[in-house]
Amino acid sequence: MYADLHAHTTASDGSATPTELVRQAAALGLSLLAVTDHDTTGGVAEAMRAAREAGVRLLPGVELSAEGPPGKCHLLGLGIDPGHAGLNAKLEQLSAARRARAARIVERFQALGVDLTLEDVDAATPDGANVGRPHLAKALLQKGAVATMQEAFDRYLADGGPAYVPKMVLPPAEAIALIHDAGGLAFLAHPGLLKLDAGETPRDRLLALRNLGLDGVEAYYSQHTLPQTDRYLDLARDLGLLVTGGSDFHGANKPGVPLGVVTNGHGVPLDALPAILRDWSAGG
Repeated sequence: MYADLHAHTTASDGSATPTELVRQAAALGLSLLAVTDHDTTGGVAEAMRAAREAGVRLLPGVELSAEGPPGKCHLLGLGIDPGHAGLNAKLEQLSAARRARAARIVERFQALGVDLTLEDVDAATPDGANVGRPHLAKALLQKGAVATMQEAFDRYLADGGPAYVPKMVLPPAEAIALIHDAGGLAFLAHPGLLKLDAGETPRDRLLALRNLGLDGVEAYYSQHTLPQTDRYLDLARDLGLLVTGGSDFHGANKPGVPLGVVTNGHGVPLDALPAILRDWSAGG
């Protein structure tokens, strides 16, 4: 029995609707799935309904970007209450900031002589979704300004690119507290992709985040090598952190990252996850 506890839907920057995601998980034989959209729980209710119909157990989740001491990172909130008022108030603030950011990026494109409007971006963004750079890339593709979405990032939208605008993020301490207030557990996402400071080790970063209340680490991740997985399993054990794992599935918006393929060609074995995650699920 396998799990995938890191997946995105059309509520943020995935290409599959919440229902489609759950049905894919069921077809793959996954027994436990987490929906972890960026800065929103907008897809969770639909996913939970689909999970009950499909016989898949579901963990409500969210992925938050964080920056500030001890560094830039992404945090997964697993087992959250998607109806938590404090969480939703902050997510609405982040969503509004995303919209304002998209408008500023459009202004940069226009200054670069690229014919792009906010209406074009809206047309490329699913109803109710949190707008992000993939939607801007899709809008450019639909306008014929680029040949591929990757070209849109390479030429314009990547960090430091000519159309790049940083997004609003939370300090790690605030993001962790927000997840805890909503009843969830906070995990450092894809630690193997962290950009560490000079002289900083993965252990240093995990220890600093643990001191802020971090509960665990995504040791199993689709883009980790086996040595990386082993390293983060060892660090989790040494530091008393829980372990999770996921693919970071985005569908067609992130080609080459299939749902349910996390480690050794399959999902995370359920018995490799802590009991609190195995048992803390709804649906099915």
